[in-house]
Amino acid sequence: MPGGFQADVIAVDGPLLPQGANELVRRRCEFLFSRSPFSNRCKPGLSHFGFGLKLRRATAEACAQFSNVLGDSARATGEALVGCRGPVFEAFPNAFLAVLLPEEEFRSTPTLKRGQRFDWLYERAVGAGRVTSTLSKRLDLPGEVWGRLAAETDHERRAALVCLLTAAFAANGTAKKVGEAEGGWFWLPPIDLWQDWAKDGLIKTEEEFR
Repeated sequence: MPGGFQADVIAVDGPLLPQGANELVRRRCEFLFSRSPFSNRCKPGLSHFGFGLKLRRATAEACAQFSNVLGDSARATGEALVGCRGPVFEAFPNAFLAVLLPEEEFRSTPTLKRGQRFDWLYERAVGAGRVTSTLSKRLDLPGEVWGRLAAETDHERRAALVCLLTAAFAANGTAKKVGEAEGGWFWLPPIDLWQDWAKDGLIKTEEEFR
């Protein structure tokens, strides 16, 4: 990072628990998106055991390190605390892109190996101009960001750009958060931007967990 860099908000692509949460808690947000219609479109890994638990611990460490670059004003916004010393939010890039795509896009999904689904979603959402045309009207970000979204081909940098969009929605207060205080939240695009299949799916899965 450049010397002297400070952030107002940070979005991390990893399972992020609230402060004081049980490290082994089963997260509501993960189980909601493990059900239909999300299960074959943007299913998350479960993070309370095995590799997922290792990722949960790594995310906590990353959160602690990144919190050191938060500006003083950011540290003071206690309401936004999600697990660290400032407004650090959990991004879920696969779901962020999936909920923006019409249901027809998923009717011809190819067989994808582990790790390939995100790039498939990215190319459908960004390559078709859906992200840049829709989200640029809602987020006050430099033109360079939208240009990089369209041109980027590297998997990890693409994911970082979606994290940036997540942070921007969290910062302006319009992000849709899904989850609960015990296990944390996914921060996603504003609900009015979601396609109907995703809105209806969220209502259905939330009813199943009541």
